[in-house]
Amino acid sequence: MNQTSVTDAFGLSVLIAAMAFSPEVAAVVGPYILIAAASVIGASFSLARRAPSSRWSAFAYFARVVGLATFLTVGLSAWLASHYPALTERALLAPVALLIGFISWPDLLRAVTNGIFRLIDNFRAGDSK
Repeated sequence: MNQTSVTDAFGLSVLIAAMAFSPEVAAVVGPYILIAAASVIGASFSLARRAPSSRWSAFAYFARVVGLATFLTVGLSAWLASHYPALTERALLAPVALLIGFISWPDLLRAVTNGIFRLIDNFRAGDSK
């Protein structure tokens, strides 16, 4: 019998998924279990920093952050792995999902848009002089 040991979070998530699904399905579903778990942990920190609001608003924010992490994690992990050959996509899934969940997206988007508007204002001021 060929039995391999579980040595990382990726392997553990596939093992957990294999308890409910066939090995072929677990190989696909397992990484998403890892991504969801890591993004839920990150989103809990982001939600704790957020101003108090209603339960529904907090749940909607939490669901948006976890959903965003689910969609962005694999692509961002693959991009990072292509730029840093010492890192594998498999090793980056959990930290990237945690980081995406941890970021306070409304604050980040507000800062980016304010920066863009400030840059536009600087160009306008430079054109009039």
